[in-house]
Amino acid sequence: MDSNSTVIRLNKISKSFGGLRVLSDVDLDVNEREIVGLIGPNGAGKSTLFNIITSFYKPDRGEVYLKGNKITGIPPHRICRMGIARTFQLVKTFLKMTLLENAVTAAVYGQKHGRRNALQRAMDSLDLVGLAEKKSMITAHATLSDRRLLEVAMSLASMPVITLLDEPMAGLNPSEIGNLLRVIRRARDERNISVLWIEHKIDAVLDFCDRVAVLDYGIKIADAGPDEIVNDVNVIEAYLGEPYACS
Repeated sequence: MDSNSTVIRLNKISKSFGGLRVLSDVDLDVNEREIVGLIGPNGAGKSTLFNIITSFYKPDRGEVYLKGNKITGIPPHRICRMGIARTFQLVKTFLKMTLLENAVTAAVYGQKHGRRNALQRAMDSLDLVGLAEKKSMITAHATLSDRRLLEVAMSLASMPVITLLDEPMAGLNPSEIGNLLRVIRRARDERNISVLWIEHKIDAVLDFCDRVAVLDYGIKIADAGPDEIVNDVNVIEAYLGEPYACS
């Protein structure tokens, strides 16, 4: 992959909280229009890595680059305006506002455009995720599935070059998961965005992603296509607790 196509590059990212090392020298690239899964056991450091990319946390060591420009430590609101959007494990929406008002807020505070055409960008994003007909609903009355889709719509309304999805399928049933996967792929195809996606539903990641990176105790132990990941001895050991014994 041409280095000019790299959207996000993480270089030797390390982070500790007190005496606990959470991330250790993690390197990771995400390229243009690429969907990359980030998996690992609980406590592997996945969400911490997201918080470092979006500058909620500052790394102890290492740098984050967006389109070749170092963005380490830049305030989160500026990170958003530069083109990095995200969702959260626990859905973060404005419950007293309508779905459309949520999307407009994201459009206004997102990358570069400000108030210019914010309403249209919000409506386009709600339409893409299938929520346009519910635009006037108060968000507190929406289902969990619709609120997760709304978070995706909000990230898209900010016009990102990459969106970070933190366990977007949590709490969804199989039908809702299928719909969300279609939305993510459509967003990539129609918006030409990249996706970095934390997920515990490993089968979905392996079926859906272009590439998968694996963290274990803060160390990246694998980074390859799904077919290689599923047969990687280190990955199998990290999830099962012991090496896989071939018969």
